[in-house]
Amino acid sequence: MRFMPSDTSHYTLRKRYPSEGYTLIEVIVAMAIFSAMMMLGGVALNQGLKHYQGLAEKGLGFWEYARPLWMEKSANSMVDYYVYTRSDEWFPYFRGDQERISYVSLAPLAGEYPVVVWIKNEAQEDGRRSLVYYELPVYTKSFEEIERENIFSDYKKGKSMKLQEGAEGVEFSFYGYDLRERKFLWSSQFEGNRRKLLPSSILITSTQNGRKDRMVLKVNVNSLSKMVYHEIYRKP
Repeated sequence: MRFMPSDTSHYTLRKRYPSEGYTLIEVIVAMAIFSAMMMLGGVALNQGLKHYQGLAEKGLGFWEYARPLWMEKSANSMVDYYVYTRSDEWFPYFRGDQERISYVSLAPLAGEYPVVVWIKNEAQEDGRRSLVYYELPVYTKSFEEIERENIFSDYKKGKSMKLQEGAEGVEFSFYGYDLRERKFLWSSQFEGNRRKLLPSSILITSTQNGRKDRMVLKVNVNSLSKMVYHEIYRKP
């Protein structure tokens, strides 16, 4: 004989709809697992951020190291790009004063062709100075064409990069042979049309936070015999 509960409706309701909810132990275990996952996620995120910061610092450090190397390469690859004026006077192109350094180099920032380089000493809005590199393909440009690009700032249409910014002051000095003095001297200005040759060295001095940094760029291609180029090849 089987026992049947007197209240069959209550039995049927519990069978169809069992009681829902979690026990206190289940809640505590779930919270512990969730807290552990959050802690592990935080540790992983912190390590990832530290790794990214390390890579960024290394990248910035590499760029600080690469910029002077790049400038040395550009100056070392300076060539005797002979130009002439309307008076049929030939000379290797180079212009240097306190506002710019300009020459022709075989080591472009981008591309394969020789470029006209401008290293500009530019003023910032806050009164400080920036050192900016510009380049344009030289092709077969004359002296007047290169000077026109300088006057009308057409050099900004080419490739460029900031070499330094936020400096309190930037000065250029040039070491080369002086025809009048008949010896090598440092000067604040150097022009190929007057010297008939390229400088032997370029000194860039920048002042930042009261500290002076100096960079010396050597010019590999140079010879005093070039000064007679005009005498040999000038038109009769």
